[in-house]
Amino acid sequence: MNCQKKKLSLLDGLAYGELEKIERNRTVVNYKKGETIYKEGTKSLGLLCLNAGKAKIVRKGKHGSEQIVGLKKPVDFIGMHALMSGSSYHNSAVAMEDASVCVIDKDDFLGVVNNNNKLSMKLIKMLSKELDDAESRFINMSQKLLRARLADTILYLMDMYGTCPDGQTINCTLKRNELAALSNMTTANVIRAISSFSKEGLISTEKKRLKVKNPELLRTISVADRVVQTGLP
Repeated sequence: MNCQKKKLSLLDGLAYGELEKIERNRTVVNYKKGETIYKEGTKSLGLLCLNAGKAKIVRKGKHGSEQIVGLKKPVDFIGMHALMSGSSYHNSAVAMEDASVCVIDKDDFLGVVNNNNKLSMKLIKMLSKELDDAESRFINMSQKLLRARLADTILYLMDMYGTCPDGQTINCTLKRNELAALSNMTTANVIRAISSFSKEGLISTEKKRLKVKNPELLRTISVADRVVQTGLP
């Protein structure tokens, strides 16, 4: 398989014949920033692997509001649950920057899975971990106070995408409304919390990028049951 990142994915360890089968109908699709990779309600046509760029997984609320339920980085698979269950997508994937996606034919991939127990177990473990992570994040976002939610989101972004060469600036650009959608907060509360964190010297902002100056204190705020600071809840 002509993928330089194969060794970083669950496809590592497949036999030559299996890789050849997956490769024969593989295509690469390029997306511009903001373009939809797949849309909620549509059927999965294959295994999607984010080859380059960043993507967000979003769901629409009852009143059209957007909630970001996950983030993806290179080598991550997207839409795997719909592929394996044979159901329609329950969410949408959107490119956060220019991205490329490898598309492996559905029948080719499932044919390999059905004849490879090790790959099947890898898939089960991966899907189980995704479910555990999603449940943990949902609980955090529903039970934590506002400052703790934003602190948790900032640390999540830092862990997901790393930092620029300065070691502090998160290697990802997000609008304030996207931070709100990721933190289960209103945009107004995100702006207030960012202002509060900036005044306290925990972070600084430059355009749409966040620089984390005190990750230790952010972690303390993230796990705190009550935050006795400023006027925020």
